[in-house]
Amino acid sequence: MLNHRLFTPVFLVAAYAASMDSAWAERQSLASIKLQAESFIAAYPYESPYPARFQLSALDPRLQLKPCASDLEIDFARADKVMGNTALSISCNQPVRWQIHLPVQVDIYDDVMVNRVPLVKGQFIDTKLVKPKKMKVSALFHGYFSEKVALTGLQAKRNLASNTVLTPANLAPRQLVSSGQQVTILLNLKGLEVKSTGQALQSASMGQLVKVRNTQSNKIVEGVVTAHGQISVGQ
Repeated sequence: MLNHRLFTPVFLVAAYAASMDSAWAERQSLASIKLQAESFIAAYPYESPYPARFQLSALDPRLQLKPCASDLEIDFARADKVMGNTALSISCNQPVRWQIHLPVQVDIYDDVMVNRVPLVKGQFIDTKLVKPKKMKVSALFHGYFSEKVALTGLQAKRNLASNTVLTPANLAPRQLVSSGQQVTILLNLKGLEVKSTGQALQSASMGQLVKVRNTQSNKIVEGVVTAHGQISVGQ
């Protein structure tokens, strides 16, 4: 004869297990979320000759999301932060809408320019004195140069030890005008070029604006550096 005292608990446990199996079967596979996230990062167009190295945070195994009818929509949570300690925005639009954020560490490597020998402040960069070095650029917050040609016309802003990463922070364009220097002022008057002399009141590089005192009129004008010791003033 059936023992009802045993039947009821056993039945409830079986029913609970069946309902849990159904719920788990109807959720988005966490493995598929991870796989699509990995594919997104691997295919992201980083300007680097080396593949990205990354580590996704673990998804909560208790996470239950309705299955997505198509591929997940994945992008970086912040468009300005696609490397380093960042996160992915992962979402589904049909048949239901859901969105999650997945933290990820993305390390990008590139060949960056470093100096072979020590450089002194003001020294112009000779491309023969630099070399490429593979480094993690996601940690180079002051920028870097990946091509020697980009260093042409630059000079050290301070003394640099050998094997220093060359950046826009420690290099500067060559100064063609120095403060206090006598310069030539070119004034364009309706196609007629008039030359005069002046004294630069600022130091500047090619293409920069600089203030200069006209030594003949004693007036201060502003012009653009167009050559060594030369300022062009429009009219």
